[in-house]
Amino acid sequence: MVYKRFYPVLLDAANRILAGHSCVLCGLRAKSLTSPKAICQVCLAAIQLNGNGCYQCGISIKSTDGQQKCGECLKHPKPYHRLIASCHYDFPVNQAISRFKFNQQLHLGKAFAQELSQRILAAYQDDQLPQLLIPIPLHHKRLAERGFNQSLLIGKTISHKISISIAANKLIRVKNTPHQIGLKATQRKQNLRNAFAVKSQLPRHIALIDDVVTTGSTITEATKQCIKHGAERIDIWCLAKT
Repeated sequence: MVYKRFYPVLLDAANRILAGHSCVLCGLRAKSLTSPKAICQVCLAAIQLNGNGCYQCGISIKSTDGQQKCGECLKHPKPYHRLIASCHYDFPVNQAISRFKFNQQLHLGKAFAQELSQRILAAYQDDQLPQLLIPIPLHHKRLAERGFNQSLLIGKTISHKISISIAANKLIRVKNTPHQIGLKATQRKQNLRNAFAVKSQLPRHIALIDDVVTTGSTITEATKQCIKHGAERIDIWCLAKT
């Protein structure tokens, strides 16, 4: 299924070597790119979330209403208001995000963040944008190991594109949780309990920025802490949703 969706990229790659900038995913040059390190339109068509997703959690649902919620969110509402993701977290997005986070290929994060910014602007045409952006933080030990917070870098690109301030230090990670990869939802929840703290009062409407949302345990725990410190509406913006 994944490879069928990505097949047009491979087909186009075999036929197009055009003057212009190189796509960060397929590596080919395309006149349609507006910057040297961006994603071409053919790759975007293969990786972007298409159709409708649950307004709150982002899971794919069959609906023509852009604000429809899935059965699970109707039965057990999330503490955050809405989730906007740009891409499917499968090939080649999963590999690109991994290279961004663990191999310091920062241009990949910027390219995905630029595309997420466009999706955000389209989604808020009839809605109020948040007053402040807050990246999901890393614990200081993890930050020292990696050298950067991927959510902060994503947030800075979005902040620049849509002109909303970003606050890097209002939400902090006080618990050095192990990597969540491969863990079940219950294990993720247990790891993240009391993992975050908020240093000062927050605006009424904020957006939390993350790279990938899987079970939602991280953003749920962070949201709960933000609500305790003045936030009444919290939106989630991420590069990819599993």
